[in-house]
Amino acid sequence: MPQFQWLLFDFDNTLVDFTNTSKHALWQSFRDFDTTCTEDIHEVYKTVNHQVWTAFEKGEISAERLRVERFELLFQAIGSVPSEPQVFSKRFLDNLVQLSEAYEGVPALLEQLGTQYHLGVITNGLKEVQRPRLDLLKLRDHFKSIVVSDEIGVAKPHAAFFEHVYQNLPHPVAKEEILVIGDNLHSDIKGGNDYGCPTCWVSHERDNKTDILPNFTITKVQELVGVLED
Repeated sequence: MPQFQWLLFDFDNTLVDFTNTSKHALWQSFRDFDTTCTEDIHEVYKTVNHQVWTAFEKGEISAERLRVERFELLFQAIGSVPSEPQVFSKRFLDNLVQLSEAYEGVPALLEQLGTQYHLGVITNGLKEVQRPRLDLLKLRDHFKSIVVSDEIGVAKPHAAFFEHVYQNLPHPVAKEEILVIGDNLHSDIKGGNDYGCPTCWVSHERDNKTDILPNFTITKVQELVGVLED
C-alpha cells in the first residue's frame, strides 16, 4: 500500500496556471470596458491583490469584500475607473473562468494518481470561479473531495479550514496519511504542517526564504510521481 492514502492539491499555480490566466483576464476585462491595461497597471494590480488576499487569509476581510476592494484600490492607484468596481469584478471573474488553463500533463497525472490514491482539492479561491474552472477543464471527476474557502467561511492556513477538510473526507485516514501539495509556503505548507499533515511544496524554481519547511520540494506538480515512488 502507498505511504499516503490522500493527496490534497491546492488549485491555483499548483494544477492550473493562475498567474498567466489572471494577467490575461485583467487585460481582457479592461478591453471589455473599452479601455487598455498596461504592464504598469498589472504590476499595481498584483500588489493590491496580494495585499487584499493576505488580509482575507488573516480573516481581516470577507470574501465579499475581497471581490470589490482589490479593484477599488487598483482604480484609486491608477486614477482611472473603467467601470464600477463591483461590475468590473464580476467581468474579471467571468474572464478568469473562460481563460483558464491547466498545466501541461495535469489531466494525465491526475488520471494516473487516481488509480492509487484518493485525490482532493483544497483552495482559497472564490466559489463562482473555482468549481466552474474545474468543470471547464474537465478535472472535477478526478477528485473525491473539493473544499473552497469561500463556501465554508474560513481560509488556509487556518486550522479550521484543514479541520473541515479532514472531518469531511469520504474515506477517513490518519493525518500522517494525507499529503498536502501546494505552491504557497504560507497558506498550503504552513497550514498543512501546523495541522499535522506531511506537505509537498511546488516551488516553480523559487528559493525558500522562510523558516517554513515542507517535507518534500518539487519544481512542478508533474514531479510528484517521483516523490511518491521514493
